[in-house]
Amino acid sequence: MTHFVLNDVVQCAHGPAGRCLQCSGRLVQNVPLQLYSGWCSVYSSPASSSTSPAPRPPGGAAAARELPFPALAALIACLAPEPGERLLHLGSGAGRALAAWALLVPRGAACGVESCPLLHGAALAAVNRLDPEVQQRVFAHNGDLFDMQGDWHQASAILVNTDGLDDNRLRRVAEGLVAAGPGARVVSISRPLCPDARSAPLGFELARQAAYRTVGLGNTNVFIYRKVGAG
Repeated sequence: MTHFVLNDVVQCAHGPAGRCLQCSGRLVQNVPLQLYSGWCSVYSSPASSSTSPAPRPPGGAAAARELPFPALAALIACLAPEPGERLLHLGSGAGRALAAWALLVPRGAACGVESCPLLHGAALAAVNRLDPEVQQRVFAHNGDLFDMQGDWHQASAILVNTDGLDDNRLRRVAEGLVAAGPGARVVSISRPLCPDARSAPLGFELARQAAYRTVGLGNTNVFIYRKVGAG
């Protein structure tokens, strides 16, 4: 198994044994080493760690908001997906969350929509380096976030990268989530989906707000919403 530490999930200034309001109660999700090695062969070196500078992905600040594998593993564990669940990532960048979902969720499918051709190309290159069985469960699309809005309801977990979204487009995303099924989880990365960070889109409740480490510098805020109703 891997031996991730809390600082791999959220970056804090205190020592390894310390705790603060930002990381108190946070859990580390370790995974089989073979699985993580498969990830590292695509996105990083197995020898890399949270103490070494993270490589800056193509695409600038928005791409730097993507989460590294230990943070993704912790976030996905928090969502508690069942085998075969589908992920939709709006603003999927270089595809890190897509690959992590397909690796961590048995029979789970992951679909990403990315408007930046450069980042989309990086995602395709990464997917092509995954194990063939994992590859067939990852789908990356280049286009506008709203091109596939009619299919959003097929996903039971939806990640939204809000970097680059103005208030109007963010409002459209929140409105488009109304069609999500009961129990669906929505994760908004960087910004809340509502002007009031304590509120939630129509039909949802705010389940959690937490900071997660990024592949750039520092942390980003993550807001987790859950569709009201039985799962």
